[in-house]
Amino acid sequence: MKFKDLPEGFYQITQKNELANKVFVELFENPDNLPLGMFVPAPIQVVQDGRSYNGKHHMIPKNLDNMDVEFKTFAEVRDERKAYSARISHVTRKINLKEPLKGKTLELALNLVRCDDPDAGINHDLLFMEIARKFEAGEALTEYEQHMMVDVHLVHARF
Repeated sequence: MKFKDLPEGFYQITQKNELANKVFVELFENPDNLPLGMFVPAPIQVVQDGRSYNGKHHMIPKNLDNMDVEFKTFAEVRDERKAYSARISHVTRKINLKEPLKGKTLELALNLVRCDDPDAGINHDLLFMEIARKFEAGEALTEYEQHMMVDVHLVHARF
């Protein structure tokens, strides 16, 4: 469903993924029951005649009407981020202990190092290609490669 096709009501954006052209929203029966927080955007009111946006907030994408919508609460978003962060921590711990990555930990590490987008510079970066090769072979990383993965790449991979 596209955002412009949502039925009337008060919605709040819980997460957005502009690369996938998807926005996650939570429906609130009463806008007075919205969660309080410093970074929580104002509710979006959808009425039959049009929409009312708080367009100054960073959580509202420019092409919102044409984005795909999925319903997800703040609690679900928080739990997903927490689980993903824990998975990143497993990769970090294995790299720091110089243990070979296996199974889902290896899969996650390779997904972080590799990119399917042919225009992305990371595909042709020799450093990350070598790191991916070492992950697959079960070899330990050099000190510089370990620093780039643990202190740079994995830190920024977290939500």
